[in-house]
Amino acid sequence: MFHLAADYLRGAGWTEWDVLQLPGAGVVWWIFRPGQDTPEIVGKFCRLPAAVRAGRRECAILKLLSPFADRLGLPSVLFQADSHAGFVYLQSGVPGKPQRNELYGGKLLLSQMDVAENWLKKFQMLAPPAEDSGTAFRQVLAGASAQLPEPLLSAANEALPRLSATPAVAVHGDFWAKNLLTCPGHVSVVDWDAFHYGSPVEDLFTFAVAMGYRWGIDARQGADIVWNVLFGSSPLTARTRVAALRILARWSISPDLLGPLFLIALISRLGRTDLDDNPAWHIFAARYARAGLPTPLPPT
Repeated sequence: MFHLAADYLRGAGWTEWDVLQLPGAGVVWWIFRPGQDTPEIVGKFCRLPAAVRAGRRECAILKLLSPFADRLGLPSVLFQADSHAGFVYLQSGVPGKPQRNELYGGKLLLSQMDVAENWLKKFQMLAPPAEDSGTAFRQVLAGASAQLPEPLLSAANEALPRLSATPAVAVHGDFWAKNLLTCPGHVSVVDWDAFHYGSPVEDLFTFAVAMGYRWGIDARQGADIVWNVLFGSSPLTARTRVAALRILARWSISPDLLGPLFLIALISRLGRTDLDDNPAWHIFAARYARAGLPTPLPPT
């Protein structure tokens, strides 16, 4: 389906280009101008129905956020088209390289957490919160209710009235080091198909857990890592607690609501059945329920 992308490039005045095709559930093209070492355009071809829905959703979200694209380092949608074989779209390339993952401590951990927290602050301030917080939180719950242990479902329903006056903010939904690109003086964020409105601490928790996660392990080991990041005593846990309390203060939210807001964030994460670490999160959720739903990031 690259002929659709090629037609766009010719129409935009391109006479030559280089392409790197990345295989996967769909196809991703990195499109370079000759001599460049970073892609100027990123193309995606989605074939399976779920991928097509995700691609259309990403295009819609990027258009919704386009007024803030320059300040947030977001790609712009350049072209989209349906065909008999699937859905094709092109977006502008963004500067920067992905951050490192699998970090528990050290200066690099603190530096990356600083970058993530600062970008989240800007994102949450620029993108308006949901008009109706109660509705937004109920939508998160509805999207994952079939995946939830009964104690989590009951606790979330009980917490909803307490959260009705709490802002449901813009959430990237897949905020981790590989979607956070940096270069001197610039931060970019990519992969926007999981955007929604939800807990102000959701993206922070997603980022922190991914920093400590280890890929290629079994689900039980993964669940242990999630638990250690959220309830342990590592520098990563301590730094995440500081950031979480700052986020709550910025939205004038009582620290007493950290537990319910984490519960909403966890429920949102359990609804992401497309991610490889989903089984680990379900094991973690069962353990969390057995423990009585404690508030994460306990003070040391």
